[in-house]
Amino acid sequence: MNNLSILNAKTVGSALIGSLLLVGCSFHARDAEAYRKVTREVLETRSSDIKSCYDAELKKDKKLAGAVVVKLKVEKDTGIIKDVRLDESASTAPKSLGQCVVSALDGLKIDPPDARDGDATFRWELEPKKS
Repeated sequence: MNNLSILNAKTVGSALIGSLLLVGCSFHARDAEAYRKVTREVLETRSSDIKSCYDAELKKDKKLAGAVVVKLKVEKDTGIIKDVRLDESASTAPKSLGQCVVSALDGLKIDPPDARDGDATFRWELEPKKS
């Protein structure tokens, strides 16, 4: 039986909304909780990519467990998720896993965009499948 392909990930996120200026009404003006929720939903579209990152690291260490913490920005008016970076001080997983997760999040976008910029921190707790 192969236990290497199971990922137990908890996505914990927080978003800090900046720039309270609303521009017209063609963009959403979400409250902090709604912004956090939509950002998490978009990030979760890459769950299989993140699982692949973890599976690759599990081949090196079958007991690998730890946290990957990523900081990012959401650009107002476009919804583009940018400046995604590994928070090395808060992450406990190997840096190579964290960098793979950062790469997996490339190219994401919130649609419809928000009228405000967003700053967020998301955390994935990763551990092998328990037999």
